[in-house]
Amino acid sequence: MYTLIYACCAIAQAVLAIFAIRLFIKERSVSTLALILPTAAVVWDNSIVALGASIGDGPLLVGLSWPRFIGHALFTPAWIITGIGFAQRAGARFLRHRAITVGQWVVYAVCVVLGLLRSVFFLKMDPVSESGLFYYHNAGTFPGPPFGSIIMLFVVLLCGIGVWRLAKTPWMFLGSVYMLVVSVIPTTIAGFVFSNTGEVVMAASLVATGYILHRRASAGSTAVTGDLTLSARTGQ
Repeated sequence: MYTLIYACCAIAQAVLAIFAIRLFIKERSVSTLALILPTAAVVWDNSIVALGASIGDGPLLVGLSWPRFIGHALFTPAWIITGIGFAQRAGARFLRHRAITVGQWVVYAVCVVLGLLRSVFFLKMDPVSESGLFYYHNAGTFPGPPFGSIIMLFVVLLCGIGVWRLAKTPWMFLGSVYMLVVSVIPTTIAGFVFSNTGEVVMAASLVATGYILHRRASAGSTAVTGDLTLSARTGQ
């Protein structure tokens, strides 16, 4: 049963990644590129957990599991860039200041360093077998909670408030609130299925917000400006 749940989550994330890629092809924005990376990384994560029992304990599963932890460290904080970029496009003018543009990359870099320390340098793969699943859990000793993911989540949540207010679309805010609730409630209380849906719902909310903002821009709304593209800066 849980194997099927992880497989379904992997498929859902793959579909969302395809939609994000299509959106990136249309607008070539940095915020959309940053949207793709964590979404695609979770496809691998869920797929390896779903296949773990079939692969079995050993060097092959260990090798396939390394990208799970590296992907979380490198790519999960990229949604900081997505959240700020979407808020800029919704019309949050103060976020277009050069200090914010530079600062978001500094915060992203700090979150990556914290993630690499927790998920790579202090990584200790511990096998877990439960409910038909077999996967490796990080039993490392890096102190404290996952600060990189927490910082990312609160940045996106705050930017989601701005997008809701300025662009009249609540999805980014609601998706980050859902992810926050899922993160703070222990699995023993919330249940395994509920706890495993946070990243899917948040990715879906970001993809939906990206398409809404893209349609507003295509319709000529002056409120949707300020994001970075791969070729030029706008609205600075």
